[in-house]
Amino acid sequence: MNELLLSEKDQQMLDGRMGLGTQAAMRIVVRIARIQNATELIDVSHVHVGGSIYTGPGSLNVIERLVEQGAKVRVPTTINAISIDRRRWKDQNIDAEFAGSADRLATGFENLGAAPIFSCTPYVFPTAPTFGQDIVWAESNAIAYANSVIGARTNRHGDFLDICAAITGRAPLAGLHIPENRHGSFLVNVPPVSGVDGSFYTALGYLVGKHAGELVPVIDGLMEAPSLEDLKNFCAAVATSGAVGMFHIVGVTPEAPTLEAALGGQEPQKTLNVSLADLMHTTDGLSTGSGNKLDLVVMGSPHFTLGDCAELAELVRGKKRNAKVDVLITTNRMVLEEATREGWAEMIAAFGGRFSTDNCLCMLNSDMFSNEMQTVMTNSGKFAHYGPGLIRRGVYFGSMSDCVESAVAGAPIVTTPEWAVA
Repeated sequence: MNELLLSEKDQQMLDGRMGLGTQAAMRIVVRIARIQNATELIDVSHVHVGGSIYTGPGSLNVIERLVEQGAKVRVPTTINAISIDRRRWKDQNIDAEFAGSADRLATGFENLGAAPIFSCTPYVFPTAPTFGQDIVWAESNAIAYANSVIGARTNRHGDFLDICAAITGRAPLAGLHIPENRHGSFLVNVPPVSGVDGSFYTALGYLVGKHAGELVPVIDGLMEAPSLEDLKNFCAAVATSGAVGMFHIVGVTPEAPTLEAALGGQEPQKTLNVSLADLMHTTDGLSTGSGNKLDLVVMGSPHFTLGDCAELAELVRGKKRNAKVDVLITTNRMVLEEATREGWAEMIAAFGGRFSTDNCLCMLNSDMFSNEMQTVMTNSGKFAHYGPGLIRRGVYFGSMSDCVESAVAGAPIVTTPEWAVA
């Protein structure tokens, strides 16, 4: 094992000279650094904490103990989505005791100095980091987005390292913080297709994640530049089906102006030639639902962006959902406020859609649904993956357009996407 060199300030924090809370946090950072065989710690400029999901009294006790010990964050820090919608949980069949504990956990992070954005898409906020910055972000899609789209540097890690990094301002120099570890090693050749939408990037991401293992994927062959929403969908899917923390899209992502640059001048260790049949097989596999009567449409995992709101508003223009179908969308408060100013939220509400903020679809559980509600549909690959285990029901996967038409018809409608038609 390599020796971990600490700065004078690191040692002061570790010795408790900057408070008990800071000492506890530094002990965790140092322990993780030694597990990762790091030789030094680095400064981080931004933290997004992901331990904000209430999983029991243990996690709550840790955060409230840090508050009691006087800990405070030293760098700009934001909070991931939490387990409840603070403004609407009473209307969502949430157990009061659970809601109280979830709220205490969120309050604990706020008391440590973290900003309560309560979002799984921190990259849409004005405070997002910039290219080359070392950060510590949680939430799998956000980690992939930060590394691959922004070009900031963060690792995938377990809970508590993030808040400890925020309190100390330090993180281990390991993994994707090291430039040579960021080179691509898994080449993915994409077939030439046009008319791509969110479902294409979801299918591609889910397929790539399954094959990536510990390698950094390099996507080559896209004919159209992906939008922020496309990249969000890809990040969510690739980080759900696999442990991908970084990828390159040639000509799109900052460190991949060319294929050679993305691969770091080396030959790929592995190559995958993707076919349309592969993508359609992946898309079909995301649907596990059954039944011809639709009860619920859910969208917003990761959170809806402003672009998502604009797209949905246009799709629902002049339409009404079937009275027997509930339509639930999760987003963050900032996006909802902007969508309201643009008039898009009103159009979605007129269709019959309702928004939930602070939480995310992956916080849903079976207690929130009546026994009569059986058939669920989504345009989220992440929720299609996790949903059956969370709500104990199968889930249909389709495009946003499919979700709208299904809500109108009162039955699941999954069409063949334009990009899949040769």
